[in-house]
Amino acid sequence: MTLPLVVGHQKSLELLYTGVRLKGEDARAIGLCDRLVAADELRPAAISLAGEIAASAPLAVRAIRRTMRGELAQRIREATAHEGAEQAKLFATEDFAEGVAASGERRQPRFTGR
Repeated sequence: MTLPLVVGHQKSLELLYTGVRLKGEDARAIGLCDRLVAADELRPAAISLAGEIAASAPLAVRAIRRTMRGELAQRIREATAHEGAEQAKLFATEDFAEGVAASGERRQPRFTGR
């Protein structure tokens, strides 16, 4: 539900259909993340960004958050419930078992649609 808002509908479909793993640079290029830092710089960079936001006018930050996120929490709850129901159905399939086995064996899965 939120992925299309960030990267667009078509790119969302590609990512979800293929399950491709993105490198950080690729994620940044499509807008999936705003900044890239080395692992050992992650905490200081996050603290720095939080400090920048905290230094802004608090009423304005709250207003921007309400405006930009709107009904996001409710949409996430609904999407999560729907995805959970779909995943519960898929867990019982042969394709799920094949995907898990293939991942563990580091091979391409052979899906059958069952």
